[in-house]
Amino acid sequence: EPDDDDDDDDDDDDDDDADDTDDADESDEADDEDGEDDGPERSDASTLMDIRETLDSDEPLFDPGAETFSGDSAAVTGEVSLVPALTVVAFEHDGDSNFIAELEGPVDDLVVNTIGVTTGAAGVATDRGDYLFDVDADGDWSLTVGQPIAPPGEIRTPSVSASGDGPAMVGPVELDEATTFTGEHMSDDGNFIVEVYNEDADGGFPDELVFNEIGEFEGETRVDPAGVAWIDVEA
Repeated sequence: EPDDDDDDDDDDDDDDDADDTDDADESDEADDEDGEDDGPERSDASTLMDIRETLDSDEPLFDPGAETFSGDSAAVTGEVSLVPALTVVAFEHDGDSNFIAELEGPVDDLVVNTIGVTTGAAGVATDRGDYLFDVDADGDWSLTVGQPIAPPGEIRTPSVSASGDGPAMVGPVELDEATTFTGEHMSDDGNFIVEVYNEDADGGFPDELVFNEIGEFEGETRVDPAGVAWIDVEA
């Protein structure tokens, strides 16, 4: 859960988790003007969206140029051209053995490395250039690749939360500086990694690493992202 505040005000916020829970809470104290329409439209939803919810829409991943690659065994995909921005890869595998997808290009990234049936999404801060995926799989698989620009009416503001039981990309949420994230991971083993990517992130790295834990965990931390962001949870 991200909790966002401006200046020295007190903002609490709850729960960032993916076997677990994810929350954002934001407060602008120096501008306490009566709820007049001061800026772009924002969603009043109290939970973050899993970006996979957009896959069946007219603009998967909030990107009209999103591309999907699929197969039923190991393969190297065709190229996709990307700009400097957050790139989201929504993946699915229906096999029994390894499922590995590596992004290769100006920025290299191990997008997913797991065994067996899986569904999820992950983020990469890509630079401009042409990219492809090197996929190892023993069953049906798909990768949908896009660079999200969320519509203003879909962008949440804290306090918000999310929960799940596997890898996910949740958002979009508009964060100010000084955001408190509270997270819980209820598995005895496995990673619990939470990263924040602004939609304009590039250079191969997230804007903020929030949690990087193994096994059962509960705690909070304060980070300083700012802008419209997506939260990448590995759990």
